[in-house]
Amino acid sequence: MRLTTPFRLLIGVCGLAAAAVAIAGAARAGHDARPAGDGAPRIATLRSLVVQYRAVTWTWERAAHTRALPTSYSERRSTDRAYLEWTVDRWMRRAWRARAAAVRRLERRFAVELPGAPGLRAPVSARLSYSRALALRLRRIYPGSVPRRYVRSRPAGPSAALRLWQERSAVAALQVALHAVTRPAVPSWLQRAFLCIHGFEGAWDANTGNGYYGGLQMDAGFMSRYGASYLRRWGTADNWPVWAQIAAAAAAYRSGRGFSPWPNTAQACGLP
Repeated sequence: MRLTTPFRLLIGVCGLAAAAVAIAGAARAGHDARPAGDGAPRIATLRSLVVQYRAVTWTWERAAHTRALPTSYSERRSTDRAYLEWTVDRWMRRAWRARAAAVRRLERRFAVELPGAPGLRAPVSARLSYSRALALRLRRIYPGSVPRRYVRSRPAGPSAALRLWQERSAVAALQVALHAVTRPAVPSWLQRAFLCIHGFEGAWDANTGNGYYGGLQMDAGFMSRYGASYLRRWGTADNWPVWAQIAAAAAAYRSGRGFSPWPNTAQACGLP
């Protein structure tokens, strides 16, 4: 099975085996595999699916900073179709759990809300939609942009599209875990103050066209002065993670401005 160039490069850097995500477990392995003469997946195909699921599991585990699950590479020696299908299913479940752990960790670390995952055996369309949404959201965290050609990729058929976007979501998660900027420290009392102000200002993703953005309603000058790196990375504040919006507000506070950019809402919160 041919892997995309970004994934090959990443796996080369990470020292992993070639990886992509298969879309079916033992009960569905034949849906993604070229059938043998009797309609069952070939032994070589089942082996390749084991390799793919295992490598993707390890990628998600790296993103979660957890130890890689061990393997005996028994699929290399086995010609038992039932055993290989069982092994495919086993690594599929492991990949599913590793992804969930990685997503939880990234959400906590960057104070972002990532898309909710469908079930392990959800329809292809649901898993494709989720994997695509997850990959794009992670790309907006790091490197902060999503090229048009990346978004418009259209492999032939839903199975190929699902493999592509599952692959990309795993790669994107690892890139975020390794390279994205961690949130700066903001005292808990100051965080609580800005959370109160936010309650009177707007949604964290607010962009109503009035020139103010995000949960603390920042204008262009404020974003440029106190959140320039976030502005370059994500665009206007309605696209920033919550921690970045609070960090920019805290930078303004520390600069000597205090809560003056929010005179009415700060007063409503009882802030000086």
